[in-house]
Amino acid sequence: MTQPPANSLSPQDVKFEDAHLKKIFLEHLNSIYCGKQHLIHFFEEIQGLSTLKFLKKTIQECSDDAQEQLQHLDGIFNSINQDQSKISVLGMKAMTLEAYISAIKAGKTPMERDVFIVFYLQLIEGIEVTYFKVLKNLAKAIGYSNTFLDKPFNQAVEDRVMFESIYKEYISEPAP
Repeated sequence: MTQPPANSLSPQDVKFEDAHLKKIFLEHLNSIYCGKQHLIHFFEEIQGLSTLKFLKKTIQECSDDAQEQLQHLDGIFNSINQDQSKISVLGMKAMTLEAYISAIKAGKTPMERDVFIVFYLQLIEGIEVTYFKVLKNLAKAIGYSNTFLDKPFNQAVEDRVMFESIYKEYISEPAP
């Protein structure tokens, strides 16, 4: 009996080898790691552009969290006996470049810059939530404990909600 064409398969019909899932997991883990390294530099840049002390402090906390998460990710690499390797994070770099250019665009008031910064920080946290959720699902499928991803996942969710709240505060009271 012949196999149906791959494009007619449903997701339930697709079966991955354990080694393939581990490869995908490792690639995503590397992507998050390299993305975090990039974000630490981005946070430094936008912290200097932001106006309000509260926003500067919040961005610093995100940078500190990212540093802590890198250490946590190092522990994950050690626990699965793998080394971290460089991987391209062009999508993240393009988005942070867009954020930086939007924030410094001529004619923006300091408050408008802050609103753009917070908007892009929400997008970044949304991406992180997705990445950590994917990693949790992959870890479970491979048989790794996925509880080691709870803390960074929960942190990303909290940060996303926090930036959404800050954004709403900025835009909720229009000036008279």
